[in-house]
Amino acid sequence: MTKALAVDEAKYKVRVNSISPGNVWTPMWENLSKGLESAEQTSAMVKGGEEAQLIGRMGTIEECGLACLFLAADATFCTGIDLNLSGGAELNYGCKTRLKEKASIYE
Repeated sequence: MTKALAVDEAKYKVRVNSISPGNVWTPMWENLSKGLESAEQTSAMVKGGEEAQLIGRMGTIEECGLACLFLAADATFCTGIDLNLSGGAELNYGCKTRLKEKASIYE
């Protein structure tokens, strides 16, 4: 849809871009964590969200805002792009890079 709109609106000098956020710590995540029965469940939920990101943490609302500001103000030669704001989650290596270290190479 982003690319189609970019093609259609270019004749009007309108740039069209999109942002695809990964796990971002938002009030929704916070409310979900408060609704769990135990601290262990909350910890496991947050840890799962963090470990899905290659960089090992969730994004912030502020980081999403900065990405939007970049596309609106600075990326004047960009149109039809999708900015993956996902901490590398789309690479599907988050949990794979944090495998437990083995005590021995022979285990």
